[in-house]
Amino acid sequence: MAKKKKRTKRDLKKELRAIYEGADGKLPDLSQLSHKGRSGFTSMLIKTILLLLTLSIIAWSGFFLFTEGLFKNNESLLTEIEGPAKIRSGEQVSYTIRYQNTGDVPIASLDMKLNLPQSFHLTSAVPSPLNETEWTIGSLSPKSDGAIIIRGIFLSEVPSEQRIQALFTYKPANFNSEFQKITSKQVEIKDSVIKLVLNGPTKALSGDDVEYEIKIQNKGKETIYNLRILPIISNDFSVNISEPSFEKDKNYWSIDTLAPGQFESVSLQGSFTASASAEQLLSAKVGFIKDDIFLEQANKEHITDVLGGSLSFHLILDGSDKDQTISPNKILRGLIDFKNKGSETAEDVKFILSIESEKSAPIDWENADFGVGIVTKENIIWSKKEIDILEEFKPGQSDVIDFSIPIKTNLDLDDSDTFTLTLIADIEKIGSITTKRTIEATPIKISINSNASVNAQAVYFTDDGVPIGTGPLPPKIGETTTYRVFWNVNNSIHALDNVEVSTILPQDVVWRDSTDKNIGTLNYNQTTRQVRWTFDKLPLNILGANAWFDISITPSNDDLGKFVKLTNQISFEAIDSKTKDELNQSLDTLSTDLPGDEFAKGKGVITN
Repeated sequence: MAKKKKRTKRDLKKELRAIYEGADGKLPDLSQLSHKGRSGFTSMLIKTILLLLTLSIIAWSGFFLFTEGLFKNNESLLTEIEGPAKIRSGEQVSYTIRYQNTGDVPIASLDMKLNLPQSFHLTSAVPSPLNETEWTIGSLSPKSDGAIIIRGIFLSEVPSEQRIQALFTYKPANFNSEFQKITSKQVEIKDSVIKLVLNGPTKALSGDDVEYEIKIQNKGKETIYNLRILPIISNDFSVNISEPSFEKDKNYWSIDTLAPGQFESVSLQGSFTASASAEQLLSAKVGFIKDDIFLEQANKEHITDVLGGSLSFHLILDGSDKDQTISPNKILRGLIDFKNKGSETAEDVKFILSIESEKSAPIDWENADFGVGIVTKENIIWSKKEIDILEEFKPGQSDVIDFSIPIKTNLDLDDSDTFTLTLIADIEKIGSITTKRTIEATPIKISINSNASVNAQAVYFTDDGVPIGTGPLPPKIGETTTYRVFWNVNNSIHALDNVEVSTILPQDVVWRDSTDKNIGTLNYNQTTRQVRWTFDKLPLNILGANAWFDISITPSNDDLGKFVKLTNQISFEAIDSKTKDELNQSLDTLSTDLPGDEFAKGKGVITN
């Protein structure tokens, strides 16, 4: 590597001269340095910015001086709502909305809009509003004031909180703009003018007649309207009489008016069922009815300790003593288990099973099995004539009665879609007590679901033998054969909601994009290979829903001598519009076997 040559002072001078030498061949005098003067444009720009900044400061200072000083000191609207903060629902109350101009500037125009809760019923206002809840007050001179007085009644749920709000819109005399001010009053409702009392027995025996009395009183100074008394009754309490009678098809009483101090009394008479035991709760509520909404005012609860009677028994259907929803063609398996838990012999016991419905009960009576029970026009009866133990049912003895009730597959027009099974026990004598006693088990209501069903089939020919498929039949290796898949949904009893029929196509099956349906939407997802047929509702006036789509296969050597699968399992889902139960059904896979095609039978196995 060559050695770098060292530069001398003479070399440096030559390099500096080459950089700084002027056009005349002379070097400049670098012993003194001076800066170049600022241009005129730059100076003007700086002066302009400073001027604008000064004007902005003056403008904002004037604005704040005017709005926060002059305006605020000379004009101010003071507002307030006076009145009780805690009230009773149903009681008339009065509120005063005050306003005052505390400033030195007149208010040229003043309006007020009152926002009242929906539960507040305005009965009067002084002065009268322009329309319902709006007032035009007009001008307001300095240091003057005024007031608006409203009266009304809160019909509100207890407890609850409500708010009264007044919105003032005004324009000062020295301004062209309008201003607004809001003032409000929070109202607490913790009580009502309605007093509720619930009386009943503290102890009772199963089957004994008991009575509950509900009393309400208007403790206010004004007549109240549109009341409803709503009892909450245990499932184990059977109501025999309500006095006065309940509203039609409703378990409540309605009271149109109740004057100040007036009492109203209603009662329930009945008995606890055989399955009732320990503490049983019965409660009652009273409230105002507004737009069919129940606004509760008071509620009370009463506990009755139910003592077990001598005879204990239960009605069981399909392992449950609760209400049930079932499908048509179901067989209900019934059970009556009974035991003498007392210390006295019960004589001449009789069990009576009643099946009650608005129309004909949807029961296949020919195939019903009630064992030794005697079937009459209205009841099924088991007595000492059929079961020896019921003649003298001794302490500690127990037994079971089995029966079955098949439900019809197809309901007729005069068949009811609901029915109730009620079981009672008549006892002629217990020990030395010869008074006849009747005890009831908790009734069980049975609701029938819609008998919706789906069927599916793949075909090559129509019912008349006209081909709607294409290609060889039987299918041949390497050649394409097209089939048509039909889906049908049949339904009766109730309408259906959210109906869906779906399947997944096998990997070797091709979607032909040829479809039709009489309701809903039929789609194919190429990614998931799912075929979905959906519709929001199937009303009863549509006797059947139908859809079809075309698919094809091209068999390979591995398919020789076999049936080829055309669809995977088919699923059906829907919701019964009345019972709200989910209905489900699954169908097996479809293949080239085509058992539903009379003209294609025996032509489903793949050939060469």
